Amino acid sequence: MRKKLNKSIKHIAILVIGLILINPAAQKIYKRFDLTSDQRYTLNEASLNVVKHVESPIVIDVFLEGDDFPSEFRRLQTETKQLLEEFAAYNSNIIFNFINPIADEATRNQNIQQLNQRGLTPMQMSVQENGKQSQTVIFPWALASYNDQTVIIPLVKNKIGASQQELVTNSVQHLEYAFADGLSKLVNPKRHKIAILKGNNELPDEYVADFLKTLGQYYYIAPFTLDSVASNPQKTSKSLNTYDLFIAAKPTEAFTEEEKYVLDQYTMHGGKSLWMVDAIAMEQDSLFNEAGKNIAVPRDLNLTDFFFKYGVRINPLLVSSMYSAPITLATGSGSESRFQQFPWTYSPLAKSESKHPIVNNLNFLKFDFASPMDTLKNAIKKTILLQSGPLSKLEGTPREISLGHGVKRARSKGIY
Repeated sequence: MRKKLNKSIKHIAILVIGLILINPAAQKIYKRFDLTSDQRYTLNEASLNVVKHVESPIVIDVFLEGDDFPSEFRRLQTETKQLLEEFAAYNSNIIFNFINPIADEATRNQNIQQLNQRGLTPMQMSVQENGKQSQTVIFPWALASYNDQTVIIPLVKNKIGASQQELVTNSVQHLEYAFADGLSKLVNPKRHKIAILKGNNELPDEYVADFLKTLGQYYYIAPFTLDSVASNPQKTSKSLNTYDLFIAAKPTEAFTEEEKYVLDQYTMHGGKSLWMVDAIAMEQDSLFNEAGKNIAVPRDLNLTDFFFKYGVRINPLLVSSMYSAPITLATGSGSESRFQQFPWTYSPLAKSESKHPIVNNLNFLKFDFASPMDTLKNAIKKTILLQSGPLSKLEGTPREISLGHGVKRARSKGIY
């Protein structure tokens, strides 16, 4: 017995000494292992590169905290913590805190108002517990601060018609991108320049303000006019070449041959462009008249040969789809009038199952009086990002568009 006891004491002593020796080394050598089959807790290399060389603290305040969360949002809370732990394990300058902004009744209303003013709007969610349903307020947002700059990071990715569980699942899949995108805004200075084309009766600034405001978080943006092309095309071309991308937001005035030549030269020398073109002249507002109808006609922008050269053709047709967004119309008269939504085939909803970064996990997109595009065979690679749903057809123009006809036809197909 004594021999066995001495042997056990000896083993315990060796184990204790071993732990003492290993502990300092373990503090210096730290490694996390992701044992999930889909590697959900392994950060993408692009995400890690965002924070790789950060040498001063990035402080992240997450407002996804509370005691009466719906069970689905507790999952989002847990996934957010685990994701931030991965960032912090990779770079110790990532510091995060979870804060409940409405925990203190004395400052609750003041905090809600301050967060609202910063654009952090709350969500009111249903909580089902012990057979009783109640409402709770949550703030699915985070604020990241670095070198006196702060960015807002949304933690919820909305999706039309999604349940709370589907909403959370969608948001969890989007979490890494949301944080990588927010941190990138902090640590990566703006480098690229975008020109917003003016002069061909493009959309007024108020119609693209939100779009440009979002782009302005990543790029330098400036208006650019082609007015000087006629007198000095070389100077115009040289100025345009200083930009990395130009955007043509719904031009409605035809381009001249000189203007197309400058844009073509820019493209041939590696310049990028984003064209938002309506091939049909028709607006929903133009239907709200006494007759409730108007004529849709092709819009000639003199760009057919320009796009054809790069293997694209925009056809002057209308896409009519049973999978579409409704139109809101007033029914009744006087005090009995009310607004009601009706099916409307000329507002197709487009979605893509593609995993391309531009459209991956993207919600439905609504179009008004959309036209189809053909891709033509040549040496240029094309990627189709969005397409209309099934039960879609093409209608030729000129064509009379009537509120009554569009609504009745959708109803006749059983779409409500």
